[in-house]
Amino acid sequence: MQLAALMPGLGAAVWRALLSQIPAIETFRAQGIAPILRRLVLVGEDRPVSVNVPIEYTGAFRFAREKGGDRLFANMWLEARAPIAHTLAPDPPPDAPSELVGRIFAEHVLTRPFAAPAERRVTRLDAPGVPAVPEDEHVLESTEALLESAGAPLEEAGDFVFGMLHTDSNQHVNSLVYPRVFEERVARRLVHDALIPSPERLLARAIELRWRRPFFAGERATLAMHLGTERGDGDGECRAIGAFSNGPKLNAAVKLLLR
Repeated sequence: MQLAALMPGLGAAVWRALLSQIPAIETFRAQGIAPILRRLVLVGEDRPVSVNVPIEYTGAFRFAREKGGDRLFANMWLEARAPIAHTLAPDPPPDAPSELVGRIFAEHVLTRPFAAPAERRVTRLDAPGVPAVPEDEHVLESTEALLESAGAPLEEAGDFVFGMLHTDSNQHVNSLVYPRVFEERVARRLVHDALIPSPERLLARAIELRWRRPFFAGERATLAMHLGTERGDGDGECRAIGAFSNGPKLNAAVKLLLR
């Protein structure tokens, strides 16, 4: 299962089945408050999934406050399960057990995106059914820290110009464009440098993204990356750390596992 294919489950099992049912969400909208995705972790299991067999999603969310700070979050978790099956083979029996095929963690910062800069940060919730300051504590991990985990300087990996086809209803580049662009750049580098025997057989099995600011249509992203490869058995694997920047400003960081 490709990692990006997990995201519709987050919409179905958390946004629509859970969040849309609480009265506070309408109050947030009236107050101009929106959960803005800042960190996303996608993990896929190495199990075959058939497009003919439904996937079961289980989701959860919690409001949280920043540990040592005043930001507020809406954190979400998702598990996707399905019977082991192959698209071009007979369907599994009705009583076939469901196996874990993927997981998501999504960190959203509560903010007022269309307010004046000094008024955007949300530090209290004034809405029915939710505490003014959530009980759960959450550590805000910086975007730069993900790049530092490479343990080595990042190398230039070319530019990429975003267009309208990369945007969504939020009017900025969609979150799932970044992993697609980065995985394509990593695959190109692996093939060009012949770092492992069969790089064309590798597929993203885990990815983490952290954003500082979005890109918009017409903007140019400068990419940089650091690759670490292991041959091992079979086709090997690659771990990559990367950055999307607009001039001197860092927009997003990404950590990718291909296997």
